[in-house]
Amino acid sequence: MKKFILLSLLFFLAFAIFTESPEASTVKSIKLTETTPVFDDYQKVAVFLKGASHTVVDESNLYYHTVIGNDQVKFSKKKAIISKETPNNWKASHPVRAKTSKPVQVLDRPAVKAKSIGQIQPHMTINVQRLKGNYYPVLLGGKIGYIHKNELLIESGIPVLMYHDLVRNKTDQNTSTLEIAKFKEQMDYLKANGWTTITPQQLESWVAKKGSLPKKSVLITFDDGYKSTIDLAYPILKNHGFQATSFLITSRINRQGVVSEMDILQTQDVYSYQNHTHLFHMFNSFTNLSLLQYESESAIFEDIQQANNAIEQIIGGDYQVMAHAYPYGKRSLAAIHALQETGITSAYTIDEGNVFRGDSLFELKRQRIHSNMNLKDFANKLQGR
Repeated sequence: MKKFILLSLLFFLAFAIFTESPEASTVKSIKLTETTPVFDDYQKVAVFLKGASHTVVDESNLYYHTVIGNDQVKFSKKKAIISKETPNNWKASHPVRAKTSKPVQVLDRPAVKAKSIGQIQPHMTINVQRLKGNYYPVLLGGKIGYIHKNELLIESGIPVLMYHDLVRNKTDQNTSTLEIAKFKEQMDYLKANGWTTITPQQLESWVAKKGSLPKKSVLITFDDGYKSTIDLAYPILKNHGFQATSFLITSRINRQGVVSEMDILQTQDVYSYQNHTHLFHMFNSFTNLSLLQYESESAIFEDIQQANNAIEQIIGGDYQVMAHAYPYGKRSLAAIHALQETGITSAYTIDEGNVFRGDSLFELKRQRIHSNMNLKDFANKLQGR
């Protein structure tokens, strides 16, 4: 036991050293002395205005490097000076994808009389934050700017809804536990508004640009294999003619509160059953890592293969597991390699946002559905807003 603790401590220290962000030592603030064009590797993408301050995440001989959305861009070092401001706001999530049809002004605050801090070129695809009032926050030069909603064309993509447990009456503060009345309201909304439910196979084909989907397509997913997916969700889904996907922790099948083998066999008309690990759905609070982040590739392979085998043996025939949901959304390159070796062809994160054609099949985003949402919030998530 002492040896294990010592090894764990050494691993934690080593991990902290080797995973320290290289940007931590290079991030600095600059102030522009002239209005300057901004480029990616191929073209001019924006203009930063004289006097504006930005955060620099890297630099080369001729250029300072910063970010717009989540894309790295660069501008001439000759047109900026180092600022004494504290660098901040250079990281963010980007759940909404948008296009510009004309030059778009980025404002320093979400107001009509706000000051412009830069301009995005026409025909650019950028990543912005969820709509707040009439404005989309956007990371511009490492700081948050704002674009009026009428200035952008939003690409909806395909929403992948992420559910966990359902209850008739909520008695805890866990926002991942959803009241069945809210779930039914959401399914009623999908039905009334012409949404088509799809399978992981269909989504994968669409992402890989090998197939087409109806305009209003949605993938409904449940994590962990709670019994409520059978007792509460299944009747509603079946009544609406919907399909859904259930990601199973296979070592827990047949336990109290979890789906049984008989449940799996009797609900395949609605559910596609997929992989959520066998024994590796665990989190190490000491290292802040999941097992799929620090176990060896061979160990991950064995666990994923065991989960695949368990599901395939229960269902029988030529059924083949092809999709995986990362526990806690955490993954590593070794985990992705292991998934691929077991025959998994797509994997889902808990990163917020819709899925788009050309996305990485092993980094697919989802929209978390939680109990604090109202129906308007739900509708916005479907649209990637």
